[in-house]
Amino acid sequence: MAKNMRFMIIALLTACAAGAHAQVAVSTTPVLTVDQVYKPVNPRDPLIPATMFGDQKGGGKAAKAEASSQQVAKGSFTVYGLTLTGILEDSRGRQALLRDQVTGLLYTLKAGHLVDSKKKTVPGVSGLVKGKQVILMTEDKKVHQLNLREKE
Repeated sequence: MAKNMRFMIIALLTACAAGAHAQVAVSTTPVLTVDQVYKPVNPRDPLIPATMFGDQKGGGKAAKAEASSQQVAKGSFTVYGLTLTGILEDSRGRQALLRDQVTGLLYTLKAGHLVDSKKKTVPGVSGLVKGKQVILMTEDKKVHQLNLREKE
């Protein structure tokens, strides 16, 4: 009986294979080039990293803020011109995001140090994040407190 089953299976497989013919279809569609497929609205190079607020030409808000910060003398920075934008918390601790109202530049308060957008520590300023409040201290022992969602 096993011999008959084996013979029937072989006969069925042979019959199925004989009826099936391989068909190959060749496409007549022309091959597209990269220029035809990739037509961006903004033709900047996608492999050059963009700046935060603009493209590589530097015409965004960051460039304008940097230009205005160069106009402001280094000695004219004050913690009283900062506003508290947000507070972040991760595994390393709490950080506060602050914005200068005059220049529009962003600062980060992390690990007790005020850091500018170029990751350079602002000298003479230290701080602390407590709940929804930031306390900034200057070298001359002046204290400035900022609250999150404070209306001005």
